[in-house]
Amino acid sequence: MLKLINRLRRNSMQLINKNYIKNKLKDRMGNCKKCGKCCKGCKHLNKKTNLCKTYKNRPFYCHKEFPIDKLDQKIFNIKNCGYHFKK
Repeated sequence: MLKLINRLRRNSMQLINKNYIKNKLKDRMGNCKKCGKCCKGCKHLNKKTNLCKTYKNRPFYCHKEFPIDKLDQKIFNIKNCGYHFKK
């Protein structure tokens, strides 16, 4: 339930403020390690390769910019992610 609320938070803020995600990503540093932790539980994740099966044609609820902040990492329990945040 918390994951759904967080998804709604990100989607609604993006609708209200078109630059919301862009502004949040200014504090993100590092690179994706392609570990699949952020997509754990998604039906589109290939569990053998840890890559998205629909990467080029993602569903509307999927954000290639994920995680956009520490809250995303905390809610989805993503540890040892290639991304970290300034603030």
